[in-house]
Amino acid sequence: MKKYLIVLLAALLTLLAAVNGMAFAEEPVASDGATNASDGEEPTVLLDTADFIRQLCALNAAAASANVSEEASAKQAVREFILGQFRLALGNDTPIERLFGQDDIGGYNLEAMIDVEGTDKCVVIGAHYDAIGEGANDNAVGVAVLFDTMKRLAAKQSQLPCDVLFVAFDCEEDGLVGSYMYVNNQLSAATGTRSGIDIQDVLVMFNADSVALGDNLYLMCENKHTDLADLILSKSQALTEKPYAKGVTDLADNFGYGYYEFVQGTDHTPFRLSGVPTASFFAGNFDLLGYVGGSEMNTDDDTFGNLVNSTPDYLDRVYAVSGAICDTVTDENFMSVANNARKQLINNNLTFNRWWPSLVVLGVLIILAVFAVLYYRKLQKKALLGNADVKTGNVFDKPAAEDIFSFDKGPSDPDSDDDIDGIFTFKK
Repeated sequence: MKKYLIVLLAALLTLLAAVNGMAFAEEPVASDGATNASDGEEPTVLLDTADFIRQLCALNAAAASANVSEEASAKQAVREFILGQFRLALGNDTPIERLFGQDDIGGYNLEAMIDVEGTDKCVVIGAHYDAIGEGANDNAVGVAVLFDTMKRLAAKQSQLPCDVLFVAFDCEEDGLVGSYMYVNNQLSAATGTRSGIDIQDVLVMFNADSVALGDNLYLMCENKHTDLADLILSKSQALTEKPYAKGVTDLADNFGYGYYEFVQGTDHTPFRLSGVPTASFFAGNFDLLGYVGGSEMNTDDDTFGNLVNSTPDYLDRVYAVSGAICDTVTDENFMSVANNARKQLINNNLTFNRWWPSLVVLGVLIILAVFAVLYYRKLQKKALLGNADVKTGNVFDKPAAEDIFSFDKGPSDPDSDDDIDGIFTFKK
């Protein structure tokens, strides 16, 4: 009997070892639900959007935790993954990486294109792919919008009225370095996939950044009503236009608009400052103080696992944005709206002239100076009165009669007609 028990126990141990080995043979999963990074080989299977986000987060996590000697290859794996999926989505070899450098900051913008014959006009659809840690919301979901829009438009290529340029920007977290370099240098430069593009030929720039977390999914075009915003909003009930004037001030201008909005700090800004109409998609909330983003943004808590747990419908938001962009660009009225969009931009030279903040500050300083002078004079008066020899409730004493005049003896006859000088004499 003991012999059978030993054989049975050995069989069970062998079975457990086999099952355990099969489990470890599967792709390892990170503790937050994101799969670990691949070895950087270019993918051969077109992923669905959820798997795209999950694998991008895993690669971002590997790059963030890599030591100095491994960092370059880990970041290369991220780029190869994105470019590989872009190539599969478009069915061509146009996606490329474009190296840039500025001071001590350098990186790669990733570019792909759908070329439509017979037009020089184009739209740009962008999202930044650099991240803090996994960067699930900021900004793997934004790159997923880019990826999903690419698949949608590739299937509707015959309906496109102009070229479509897709750009995944690097170094957004370093101060929009990648998008500034793209607008200022790379857009107009010829590459192996296209000739240079004049900034005047860019009709609209669509940008997706952090579209998952928050109570609302916002669209921001101008800080006023525009036809472009109306067209985009008509394509999705999930979108809400950014509240006019909320989070806007003339007293601070970090980007050069002539005014400041709390949500300007993403990659549409260099395009807008170059005169290109923009449509930026983001999620969050607005309160009395302005825009409030997710607490996980730009922290190591921005993981795929936390994204899934906190926002189970995150894919719905990705699809809402990509669907709205696709349906807008393929709309029969898009070209007429886009061609008129520049005329509806806020005129920074008039409405938000950059002298306004200086004039406001100067006016405040003048008012403060006037109040300071008046207050100083009041202090002087108090000091003068405070030194007076006050003996009564009044500020000045009533002088005694003897201090003003002296009395003389009057006439013996009270009925005398002597004049007043005979009675008293005034002192000098």
